[in-house]
Amino acid sequence: MTDPQPKMIMVGVELFTENFPLPADVYTRLPSGQYLLVGKKGEKSNFQSLHMTAQKKAELYVRGSDYDTVIQFNLALAKTAVSKAQVPTNLKLNLITGLADSAINDLVERKIVLGSYERVKQLSGFIKDTVSQVSEVDKLLDLLSKLPKDSASHGMATAAVSLLICEKMEIHSKPTLEKVALGALLHDIGMKEIPDAVLKKPRADRTIEETTHYESHTMRGVEMLQELREIPSDVLAIILEHHENALGMGYPRRIRDIKMNPLARIVAVANYFMELLHDSTGEHPSMSPEEAIHYMEVTLGQPFNKQAFLALKDIVYSHRRAAS
Repeated sequence: MTDPQPKMIMVGVELFTENFPLPADVYTRLPSGQYLLVGKKGEKSNFQSLHMTAQKKAELYVRGSDYDTVIQFNLALAKTAVSKAQVPTNLKLNLITGLADSAINDLVERKIVLGSYERVKQLSGFIKDTVSQVSEVDKLLDLLSKLPKDSASHGMATAAVSLLICEKMEIHSKPTLEKVALGALLHDIGMKEIPDAVLKKPRADRTIEETTHYESHTMRGVEMLQELREIPSDVLAIILEHHENALGMGYPRRIRDIKMNPLARIVAVANYFMELLHDSTGEHPSMSPEEAIHYMEVTLGQPFNKQAFLALKDIVYSHRRAAS
């Protein structure tokens, strides 16, 4: 390929499983700026054997139009692998890699995350490493693989935004960041038990019974994860309280900000922000980051933890100033 005009997206070598067919053409970038084809769609992947990818530092690219195909292929393969006991855990963790790359690249497109590809991989790598440390990681990945696609992608994006809020709030403790990342990723795990018809129905159209059933996903998520060993209590609190708010008008317990888990306050802000950016029910048009901030602050009257919301607002607007 000699024409660099098509939009190209850098991808990690771990997205291409050894000896499986490539879902799209794959390129590397030459010092001249031109792109060289190193793998054709349909050919078996053998990037692990190439010197340039030996340390997983190769700059591999796919066309922007092929990116979603690559991610969806990776997710489908990982979901199949999760159900097979004989498949190595590192291959199953590609489920996290695919979700993370997809979610964080979307945040890059929206200019919520600024910086190099390495910055993107830093965020996704931290989330993947956090998941890999769970003692019963196979069971956890199995739960994630059975979530509706929208819920799994939303969880990953919420985890990334929550980590950005922590960074802005100068929260640097690795154990704390790990709890935030894991709790945010898993906050909607209880959606697995909510019927699809209820999930896709706008809130205003749900019956009282459907609303109660939907809101039960917080408690259901906690119950599901209590079956796994060594899930920190802070992670369970995030899952339980991610729909609470500072005014005590959330659910399931209608508690105010002062009684919420400090980490749940952060995830609650990130969760609602991402819901506004990607509304899966059709309840309202998906918003831009600025529109979402305005809606949360002006229309809703900013019912979230003040420090966490101001950190998110600063992320959105400081990135706009840096990009302009």
